[in-house]
Amino acid sequence: MRRWSPASILCALLVFTLSAPGTAQDRAADAWEALGPAQIGGALDRIASNAKLICNDDGTRQVCATTPNVAPTFGGVPARNIEAVFVETRLAKVTVSFNVAEYEALLSLLTDRFGIGDDRSYLARAGMAGEFAAGVYLWRKAGVTVVLEQYAGKIDRTTLSYGSEAALAGLVRKVTSYPRGARRDL
Repeated sequence: MRRWSPASILCALLVFTLSAPGTAQDRAADAWEALGPAQIGGALDRIASNAKLICNDDGTRQVCATTPNVAPTFGGVPARNIEAVFVETRLAKVTVSFNVAEYEALLSLLTDRFGIGDDRSYLARAGMAGEFAAGVYLWRKAGVTVVLEQYAGKIDRTTLSYGSEAALAGLVRKVTSYPRGARRDL
C-alpha cells in the first residue's frame, strides 16, 4: 500500500480546489458589498461591474441573477441565489434566497446592522394540523425597506428582500396585514 506524504495530499487538495466550478475568488466574494441595501438606487453599470450577474434586457425593467457557477455569500452567510431588479437602470429591489437553517444567522446580521426590527412573526399552519412559528422581521431605514422571512412560502427557504419603499410596498402590505402571532397558512 502506497503512503501519501502530507505535501502530496496538500498538492492534490489544491488542484481539486482550483479545478472546481467557479474560481476561489468567486466563492470568496461577498455580495453584501456589491448588492447590499446601501446599493439601492445605484446604477446598473456600476453594480454589474462589482457583482457577477446575468441580466435580461426587458426595456425599462431588468431582472438580473447571480451566475450559476458562483456560490454566493451574503454578509458571510451562504445563499442559494440572488435576484436584482433594476428599473430604468437603477437598483430597485433585491431578493436573496437561503436555506431555512440560515435564518438565525441572518436575523443576527441584520439586527447588528439595522437594530431591532419590527417583529411580524406568525404561526404557520402546515398540513396535518401542524403549526410552528415563522419569523418575519421588517426594517425601514433611509428610504430602504428590508424584510426577512423564515419559511418564505416553502418550508426549506428563508428569503431576504430589500429595496425602495415603492418596490417593496406589496411585500410590506402582505407581512403587515396580519397581527403579530396570528395563524395563517404557510
